[in-house]
Amino acid sequence: EERAVVDAGLKASSVDSGLPTVWQRPDLIYQKISDEHGVLATAHADTPKLGEQVWLVPGHCDPTVNLYDQLVCVRDGKVEALWPIAARGAVL
Repeated sequence: EERAVVDAGLKASSVDSGLPTVWQRPDLIYQKISDEHGVLATAHADTPKLGEQVWLVPGHCDPTVNLYDQLVCVRDGKVEALWPIAARGAVL
């Protein structure tokens, strides 16, 4: 079985409602996860090349957004805006 390793594990995406999916690549299956990395199964798919970016869709967006200080807004491959996550973390 072919596979690819992604630099996005438990510290990058919440998995309480399931593993991430790969945006517009149903042929790639996010199969395993560790703190720092994930493994994509690529059977019957074109394996991503070293350094190629893939976009992940988290299984649960709310706790995933809570992991970050800002949301990076991208359109057509270009960063258009940075939105602060004002309610991130515990506010006492």
